[in-house]
Amino acid sequence: MPLPKVPFRRGSRFQVIPRAFIRDPLDFVVRETLRSGDLFRIRLFHRTIHISTNLDVIRHVLQANHRNYKKGPLFRHLSLFLGQGLLTSEGDLWRRQRQLVQPAFYKSQLPGLFGTMTETALRFCDGLQARAASGVPLDITREMMQVTADIVLHALFSTTMEKDREEIYQYVMEAQDYSMYMTTHPWMAPVMHLNGRRRRIEERRAYFDEWIYRIIEERRRSADRPDDLLTMLVEAQDAESGQGMSNQQLRDEAITLFAAGHETSANALSWTLLLLARHPEVRKKLVAELSSVLGGRPPSWDDLPRLVYTRQVMEESMRLFPPAHAFGRIAIADDEILGYRIPGGSSVFFSVYALHRNPEFWPDPERFDPERFAPDREKERPKLAYMPFGAGPRMCIGNHFAQVEIQLLLALLLQRFEFELVPGQEIVPQPLVTLKPRDGILMKINRSHADHNSSLKNTL
Repeated sequence: MPLPKVPFRRGSRFQVIPRAFIRDPLDFVVRETLRSGDLFRIRLFHRTIHISTNLDVIRHVLQANHRNYKKGPLFRHLSLFLGQGLLTSEGDLWRRQRQLVQPAFYKSQLPGLFGTMTETALRFCDGLQARAASGVPLDITREMMQVTADIVLHALFSTTMEKDREEIYQYVMEAQDYSMYMTTHPWMAPVMHLNGRRRRIEERRAYFDEWIYRIIEERRRSADRPDDLLTMLVEAQDAESGQGMSNQQLRDEAITLFAAGHETSANALSWTLLLLARHPEVRKKLVAELSSVLGGRPPSWDDLPRLVYTRQVMEESMRLFPPAHAFGRIAIADDEILGYRIPGGSSVFFSVYALHRNPEFWPDPERFDPERFAPDREKERPKLAYMPFGAGPRMCIGNHFAQVEIQLLLALLLQRFEFELVPGQEIVPQPLVTLKPRDGILMKINRSHADHNSSLKNTL
């Protein structure tokens, strides 16, 4: 007897295109999971999409049988601009590149990069204090993008040239917007050529390619290479063949690491600062920990494990607003999941945003409560119930880098500043490759009382 198909979502058997999924996939999956269960299907244009927040389904697709699944159309569009880096490549190419890139992101490498992170972050804080002195509200999302872009550019290339940073940032943002739009509006491809939008992105790609290939060639010729991630990639060799990466592969990994390395952290920090502005009692407790552990000085590498509550705040923020908010996969061949047939060519879509709001694992799920991540409560929930950076072999390679960066910046920012939300804003999550505030977050930035008192003590 053939296996049954996954049921349609309730009341939608003949509804081919659920507009709510295109308009707001975050809310759609949260709402429909409560109505239809943790595994259901929809039809979107010519595609069947299986939507799930079931941990067994996630484990099967992302871990146990991951070789039967490939990434979806969003990443095919992204590969036109980002190339075949770890984010977009598949199969043997991905496995080879992962082996070559992985050593650069071992935990043992992070202490060496921490000093660079701290220097860049401190310079940013000095500049932020000067910009905030006017009293004019700033878009905190833009500010966080700036500092994390500087950190990753310095970690990657030993440079933070402002003009290059801005051009690369715009290239990545426009490529993401275009790719997401084409994934949900595939019939608009001719229009994108006619209105010049595709051409503008390709012009930015040409600027980036000229810049990065020049840096790669200089690095290959140099006898005195800086100790950064690009040097590690240039020198990486396959264990069996002894071959390294081509210039094209280095280019693709560099833009991928920049895109993933700064935007993930920037958005996580933006959401965290928003939540702290809305929950002053949490902010007060966090600042008290910073004062107790650090005494007004910047955190060292050895301080990070002692900033327990700071890390809890970061983790709870990434629960509510996970950087990697969703994963889509396409079945290569027919598969069986929970007794249902998953046809080859159909899609499986996981909403981490909805998973992190499942009341089975997260009581009162919309509440911002960092105590959920207290050390003694970690065993209360299954491991895959929390996955802000994904799971399985394709879990984000830079997740440890990002967590250290976020914790460091959060500590430095809360030591020196108080972030006051400008009233009257509609702050809407926008689900692109990462989850960002659609129109930014305007905040008035004041010097914190703790930093002011510390400065007075140093003066006296």
